Amino acid sequence: TIVRHVVEQEHLGRLIYAGGDDVFAMLPVADALSAMQRLRHAYSGTDPEHEGGRDPRGLTLSKGFAYLNGQLMRMMGSKATASCGTVIAHHQAPLAAVRRELAAAEQRAKNEGGRDAFSITVIKRSGGALRLTAKWGEPMQLLCALRDYLKDDNVSRRAAYHTLEWLHAQELPTPEGDGAMLCKLLAYQLDRQGSGDIRHKAPELAQRLTTLTLQQGAAQRIDWLRNFISVAEFLAREVRTQGTGETA
Repeated sequence: TIVRHVVEQEHLGRLIYAGGDDVFAMLPVADALSAMQRLRHAYSGTDPEHEGGRDPRGLTLSKGFAYLNGQLMRMMGSKATASCGTVIAHHQAPLAAVRRELAAAEQRAKNEGGRDAFSITVIKRSGGALRLTAKWGEPMQLLCALRDYLKDDNVSRRAAYHTLEWLHAQELPTPEGDGAMLCKLLAYQLDRQGSGDIRHKAPELAQRLTTLTLQQGAAQRIDWLRNFISVAEFLAREVRTQGTGETA
């Protein structure tokens, strides 16, 4: 009941299967991150943004319960964990191959992510794939924020490319300490690609990116940062050009 509402009423998706604690659904790329986070909140029956009040979307989540259409339902509670694998692929991609990638993404969320995590695979039409695994909470919130920044009309369409090229060209040493130098240079790169009021968001995004980067293993930090930016850029591109046939 809850999953169908989230996927098909709050988002433009289609629910294929929901049984026990398993969900299988298809959504347009523009709705993917929102649906992932909303389903995670629904699973536990908690929503930090609307805790203690009615949710205007019709489904209210609070204190481990869900209230929908006059029905009160008990969810799994705040201590429950949920892992999510998501694959973004063209609608003509072979379904069997997409399903295999989906199973692998789910396992990465549970194993590499340490459970209570998500893992996204982007299958590029030009070949190859991008993969990002992270915990819920700040990583998901930052991924949404960076995607929204990169899709803004006042931000250059090549903002992410220039930042990635800069990261490759600099051959930066592994960030250590508080990452002040990395943060300053990221803020500069993001700011110079924007215009107008949107530019004031660059320093905050840079700080949040730096903080998350420093939480990764020392040897993987720069590669993780490049991958995070690449996935955000892909999502921004697809949101800007809806109707290209990409499906999550």
